[in-house]
Amino acid sequence: MALTKGIRNQIVSSLIATLGAMVMGTILGWTSPANALLPSGVKFSISVDDLKSFSSIFGIGAVIGALPAGKISAIIGRRYSMVLFEIYIIIGWIFLTMANASWMLLVGRVLQGIGVGALCTVIPTYVAEISQPHIRGTLGTIFQVYVVIGILYSYVVGSIVEYVTLNLLCGIWTVIHVVLTFFIPESPYLFLCKNKDEKANVSMTKLRDGNATDVENELSMIKREIELQKANQDTFMKVMANKANRKSLLIGIGCMFFQQTSGINAIIFYMAYIFDEIGSSITTNTSVISVGIVQLVMTFVAMMVVDKAGRRVLLIISAVVMSLSFFGLGLYLDQSHKLVCKDSILSWLPLILIALYISAFSLGFGPIPWVVMGEIFSNEVKPYGTSLATATNWILVFAVTFLTFITTESIGFLGLFWIYSLFCMLGAIFIWYIVPETKNKSLTEIQLKLSGNNNLQP
Repeated sequence: MALTKGIRNQIVSSLIATLGAMVMGTILGWTSPANALLPSGVKFSISVDDLKSFSSIFGIGAVIGALPAGKISAIIGRRYSMVLFEIYIIIGWIFLTMANASWMLLVGRVLQGIGVGALCTVIPTYVAEISQPHIRGTLGTIFQVYVVIGILYSYVVGSIVEYVTLNLLCGIWTVIHVVLTFFIPESPYLFLCKNKDEKANVSMTKLRDGNATDVENELSMIKREIELQKANQDTFMKVMANKANRKSLLIGIGCMFFQQTSGINAIIFYMAYIFDEIGSSITTNTSVISVGIVQLVMTFVAMMVVDKAGRRVLLIISAVVMSLSFFGLGLYLDQSHKLVCKDSILSWLPLILIALYISAFSLGFGPIPWVVMGEIFSNEVKPYGTSLATATNWILVFAVTFLTFITTESIGFLGLFWIYSLFCMLGAIFIWYIVPETKNKSLTEIQLKLSGNNNLQP
């Protein structure tokens, strides 16, 4: 693919906007090293229950941030929304770093959650709106690449520094993102929605190759679609009366539902604990960092192939392999006391299976639901759809994270892994029957496909 000026501008703008996902990754990855560093890093006592709360309450904040984010970004713009919600994250880091009581840690995590939940709504929308169809999938997967880099960054930094330094080195990415956001163009979709045609033209020209005719044609097509949707725009219930809107909402929420019920955040947040529990001949720190590297490599692979292989096939392969990985982990736990010695080659099996699971997640259900969310909603349903899908994601982050320890106390990791295996297989069935292929289609073409006969078939 030739890197024309327009494509380079789209890549740079996407890389800057999506740096917010790096911020999200550092916050997600922070939990694992912080659980070890907090007791000695603060001047008050920390209980096991406190550690569970710090990990899970973040998801509640993310729901609070996600619900209004779509509407706010439609009012003040995608760029200023990113800046606004990064401020919440900065204040959250301040609370975590200067905490002198448990409540300050809780407030800090909630504030971070608000910011991250909102950014997860705004950023995929922005990237989808500025991208041409043939590179939109690749640019959309940058979001997950940054998340994975942020998680790995937190793991590595957290293994070599103290608590306060960890917070400072993670928090600096928030400041970098805020500064760089002022250097990217606003979404031309947003300008057209506000009837600011001249500003839309300037923005689109920056994001394309400068051919005035091509820019004008693309803007005219977008404007016609927006005007048609505005003519039908009404209350949420009337918007949902449209069949295509209902289907897009089902797809957006469904992809986020199965992303989280695949168990990824239980693995990410409690990876060190899980390796300690299931046993391995490798040190926990080595295992955690190794898995992070695997996740990063496979997310890059997804970025390279998503616009070639398509969304559906990667999601289905991802779900099936994750299901088999969890089933294998369950079998290992069920039989390990009979078959595995500490120095046996089979003692490597937990690391191999978790690495396989992370690889499959990173190839499909990690990045692609965010790509689909940016593509699937019409402008009239986008403020509702992106917020509801993201809120669903973060409600489940809270539920899965909080319930992991409770579930293992009653049914053990064996039962937990097999429950996740079942959800992953249900996710594959959902994608097969419900989710259409969207690669190389304009946002207008996707809406036409959703509105047509047999519109949920590939």
